[in-house]
Parts: sequence; C-alpha cells; structure tokens
Amino acid sequence: MLYKFLLNIMKVFLKIFYPYEIIKSYDIERINKKTIICSNHVSNLDAIFICLVLNCKVYFLAKKELFKNCLISYFLKKMGAISVDRGNNDINAIKNALNVLNSNKILGIFIEGKRSKNGEFLRPKSGAAFLASETNSIIIPVCITPENRKKIKLFSKTKINFGVPIENLKLDTKSYKEIRIATEHIMNEIRKLR
Repeated sequence: MLYKFLLNIMKVFLKIFYPYEIIKSYDIERINKKTIICSNHVSNLDAIFICLVLNCKVYFLAKKELFKNCLISYFLKKMGAISVDRGNNDINAIKNALNVLNSNKILGIFIEGKRSKNGEFLRPKSGAAFLASETNSIIIPVCITPENRKKIKLFSKTKINFGVPIENLKLDTKSYKEIRIATEHIMNEIRKLR
C-alpha cells in the first residue's frame, strides 16, 4: 500500500514538474514472465519513471551508499531496492537479484552502473546479461532521453522509450567473451531507442 501511495503522489508531481512521454515498441502490460528492465541512467528520477509506466513494483539494484542513512534505507527497502556494492563482486546482491527473478518479479538494472552526467551513454556492465542467462529471463531495453539529451530539467519533457524484448539469452556465464558480446548487444538496443 505504501508503494502504491507513494507512486501516485510521484505521478502527480512528475506530470506537473517533470512531464514525460512514453513510447512503447511492445505491449509491456502483457509481461508475464521473468523480466529484467534494462535502462540507461540519466537522473535520480529514472527508476520512478519506469515504475510509473509499468504501474507495478520493480526491484531496482541501487548503490550501497544510498543505504547509509537509516531512514532512506528503510524507504528504499520498502520500495524494493536492492543494495549493491559497485566496487566489488557483490555476491549477496546477485543472490537477491536471482531471488527476485526466480519469484517471477521484475528486476530493474541501470546497465551503465551509474548515472551519466552529460547524457552520453557509458560503458555497460555485464550484470543484466549474466542474470538473464542464469534465470532464462527476458530483457526489455529502455532508453530515457531528456529533451536536451543531457539532463532532465524542470518543465522539460523526458521520453521513456521501451523496446522489443530480448529473449533466449543462453550464454556460457563463465565465458567473459560471451557475456561481453551479449552486454554490447543489449546496450546497442538501448542506443537504438534514442
């Protein structure tokens, strides 16, 4: 109930101050299997935009630094955020992400691992490809594009473009080459959406 309540408040707030346009290449309301929402990352509002479009709970991976404050940590956990240590191979975060997918819930990953300060695409991380292959999940590429293509600004429209799902990623997850090729493919699908 808290999740829905906060989402409804944010919906009104964003419609007024940070308007957005949704572009869908696929009927995302029909998602009924293990799913990873894989997006670029340009602002602190990105996760909220995606949750509003899907109108359901998305369990996003979030940097551990956000969980240092007890109040913020409580709020993030209630919203479904999963703490991840970006500087190390965070086994606990991987286990939590696998649990989300194996429970047929939706996982959210910002493929670049951090926010882009100038709107340009950054080098992608391999977590999404690994998790999709391990759990036989589909990946839905998403591109968030500010009006000026750099930063989301007050009263400027942001486009949230959902692409066609990437399915059947069956990789040798011990092969760095296979994971990198799949990761670049996902990132290219996101780039195309801009």
